[in-house]
Amino acid sequence: MIASPRRSPTTRPLRPVAASAAALVLAAALAACASGMPGDGTSSSPPMPCAGSTDSPCATTSPSPTASPTPTATSAGLPDGAEQNLADAVSSGNTQAAEGYLADPTRVVIAASEADTQESPVDAVLALDYVQPGVGSWDFGLAGVTIEQYAGNPIYGAFFPPDAIVGRSDTGAVVSFVPDGDRIGTIFMSIDESLITEY
Repeated sequence: MIASPRRSPTTRPLRPVAASAAALVLAAALAACASGMPGDGTSSSPPMPCAGSTDSPCATTSPSPTASPTPTATSAGLPDGAEQNLADAVSSGNTQAAEGYLADPTRVVIAASEADTQESPVDAVLALDYVQPGVGSWDFGLAGVTIEQYAGNPIYGAFFPPDAIVGRSDTGAVVSFVPDGDRIGTIFMSIDESLITEY
């Protein structure tokens, strides 16, 4: 019997991981660890941590976050230049510059998902990748009528108080930084403006 030549197994080169894939993984992780929102009337106690974790809340069964009352800024307010620096951080894609303005923890909410978590400032900055900072052109000088339309949304309107720092990308993504005293207490994100305006 003649032995046939043995073929060596071929290997496929590893494909580079795109930034968008990382953002999707982050969004999935946020959705998996989403918790009920305070003030939604479902519970008076804080969410229980997931099994094997001491600081990540478990997902709830609510279909999407419901806006809760947002604390108003104290008389001290955000530091001078905060609004421009946050806008520049998102517009340039250098979101690490936003970290010093964030409360610890910072509430991170993503529209049309169960993602509503408390994150460290570092993780909250990483979550901003969801709206693709630095991609396209960002406008943080939106017309008052636009902000009023966002604020009129029955589910997400509370994330657009008068002192919020709100930006929209020409790709349709929206981000709102909601102050809580001298820090940003909540970051609200929507991958597309239509999730906020069509109600």
